[in-house]
Amino acid sequence: MRIRDWLQTVRHIEVSSVSAWHAVDPTLAKIAERVEIALTKNNVLNVVVKIIVIGAGAAGLTAGHLLEQRGIEFEILEAAPIYGGRVRKLEGFADFPIDLGAEWIHRWISAKPTAFAALLNGSDIQFGTVQDKPRTVSTWNGKQLRRRNWIRLLPLPIDLKFTDATWFDAIERLVTPNLIERLHLNTAVAAVEYTSEMVVVTTDSGEQHVADRVLVTIPITMLQREAIRFEPPLPDYKQAEIHKEQMPGGLKVFIKFSKRFYPDLLMMGSPFRGGALNECIYYNAAFGKNSTCNVLGFFAQGAKAGRYTSHSTDKDLFDFVRAELDEIFDGQASKYYIDHAIQDWTREPNIWGSYSQRKASGKTLAEPVGGKVFFAGEAMNANGKTSAVHGACESAYSAVEKMLAQPSGDCLHP
Repeated sequence: MRIRDWLQTVRHIEVSSVSAWHAVDPTLAKIAERVEIALTKNNVLNVVVKIIVIGAGAAGLTAGHLLEQRGIEFEILEAAPIYGGRVRKLEGFADFPIDLGAEWIHRWISAKPTAFAALLNGSDIQFGTVQDKPRTVSTWNGKQLRRRNWIRLLPLPIDLKFTDATWFDAIERLVTPNLIERLHLNTAVAAVEYTSEMVVVTTDSGEQHVADRVLVTIPITMLQREAIRFEPPLPDYKQAEIHKEQMPGGLKVFIKFSKRFYPDLLMMGSPFRGGALNECIYYNAAFGKNSTCNVLGFFAQGAKAGRYTSHSTDKDLFDFVRAELDEIFDGQASKYYIDHAIQDWTREPNIWGSYSQRKASGKTLAEPVGGKVFFAGEAMNANGKTSAVHGACESAYSAVEKMLAQPSGDCLHP
């Protein structure tokens, strides 16, 4: 007898704890290993047998971690050949690992996913961190380089940075270890059908995965591009909110030099225009690292990034960046250049941008549809704590709790 059929035979039995099922039927001891038993307020059995997670970024991997902890059967489908989403690591470029995507630990975004609590407090012994407090600061207005060390004295939020690890290492060590067997790479999802009792997820190759519920964690840009067809279509209000959000282009460049000639932080333009969600900065990527290398990082995102993201090839982009640095530092960029690495998220398949800009309601974006389709991601934190790795991870906590508590045709109720 199938598990689902067996469960239907006991749908009217009320219990007060999981252990009480052993008195009902010893078979349940084995079944309980594969299903999550959650009790409603009326002590009625609520069962979720299987969940499909679409996307293996920070939110998708964290959701998998939580489902694995609860003994829920699940699969994670990822379109890319690697997992991590906008969390990516480069090794071998310098004597410390490079964060090609998310880099800073933005504690001012006060999301608090349990698995990352010690890291966010700066007390996780697995990961050394340092306060990102540049000692030397300059600005460039297009014509003149000016020292602005007084900026470091302003009462600004202080982020943390890893000393010898990356956000990818944190994700991999804290939530990924037991997920690999259930993670399917190069598996792009084409359609999600939730018209019947079960959810049917169809991949680009035509393979079908059936589950009780589905958790969608792909970037907001992919939803805007309608990369996945929903049947029935998502409600009008949901689609409107999806298209209301903005996720502009963004990129990072890392350049290794034989000699350091740059400050800890170089702000392009006024430091008081644009804000953290709209910036272009050069920064000492080796700051606080256990490193003897001279590595200059560059991060551009938002409207100001247009002159960088407009380049169609990495070569054109780097030529532009090096010419800009030569203008600012009197040719020293070319003189001391050794190597460079580029990650252009604007042109990255399955991503197509940097991060959300808080133009839409994270709560509305995170609302489930039909009791079967759920959402999580850095743009979809129902608490509004978006635009950060730990915000994405926290959204997974909320989504998993909703999935396991949400009544549906697959829950047993009187």
